[in-house]
Amino acid sequence: MQLLIQSGDLGPSWFHVSLRALVLLSKSDSLMKSHVIAEALGVDTTYIRKILASLSKAQLVTTVSGRYGGYALSKKASDITVGDVYRAPGKGQTTPYWSVPKTGTEKMISMILAKAEEQFQSVLNSYTIEDVAQQAHLFGP
Repeated sequence: MQLLIQSGDLGPSWFHVSLRALVLLSKSDSLMKSHVIAEALGVDTTYIRKILASLSKAQLVTTVSGRYGGYALSKKASDITVGDVYRAPGKGQTTPYWSVPKTGTEKMISMILAKAEEQFQSVLNSYTIEDVAQQAHLFGP
């Protein structure tokens, strides 16, 4: 959650690029090449490949290698939540409360952050890639 708060309106780069790539894939009837996705999103091809690898590992994207290969959603856009995308890269770097010098506040801070993360995840889980794709026309091209 900390990354989203610090990164501005679209959140961290990997997150909004992941969401936008999944929306593109949801609108495609065929496999999409990484360079086509990268160009459409205005990002480097190497960067999009890393993101797509992470989404593939999380089983959100199917990868087909070879000359006629590319990327596609591994399930329906309505079955992929924004929370799934947020969790795709795996656990972020955290500080366990027992790893810092004791001041008596560690457990309370941990509890507060756990509650905040739970609410944050709840909001992310209430939206799907299909929701994002359907609402895209309301906010621009």
